[in-house]
Amino acid sequence: MTKTSGTEAKILATAGRLFAERGYFGTSMSDIAHEVGIGKSALYYYFESKEDLCKKLMRKNLSILKKDLRQAVKGSVTPFDTLFQIILVLLEFRIKHPEINLLTSFTEGGNEKEPISQYIAKKRVSVLKLIREPIEEIDLTKRRSCKFRNVFSASLLGFIFGPFVPKEMSSKELARQLTRYSLTVK
Repeated sequence: MTKTSGTEAKILATAGRLFAERGYFGTSMSDIAHEVGIGKSALYYYFESKEDLCKKLMRKNLSILKKDLRQAVKGSVTPFDTLFQIILVLLEFRIKHPEINLLTSFTEGGNEKEPISQYIAKKRVSVLKLIREPIEEIDLTKRRSCKFRNVFSASLLGFIFGPFVPKEMSSKELARQLTRYSLTVK
């Protein structure tokens, strides 16, 4: 087995869960090592720092999200279907990868000048661009300004990854409701 074994995957999954529960700044390398059931020195064998671990986790997850979004909108025909697929992918991704919430809640307890804060800010921008691309293709938004598309994409990202998404509603129903509302707003 190589360095990218099951242990590394377990570390990433555990760190992601802890980051989602406690936030980046509320989680230490000791916490992660303890939860995984390895020594702190073993953790440093796989990742040189918490920042390195977070960056690898975000790169991995955003790569998956990018692939999922592209696949979802590929077969969409109508504006409703395109927007529905975008929202559905984001909601389901949020459930499977709760650590992605770092994109919208990262600066809590941290310093915006820290390299990891700047890294997350850049990733947030890349996700916004990723969401905005298919939204720009929707007929409805072509008649609207670039500013509208930017605000709409940021609002969508903030809402879906924010703390107020109703848990009692299924992803499909919430995506249907958000899509319907988004397409009727003037």
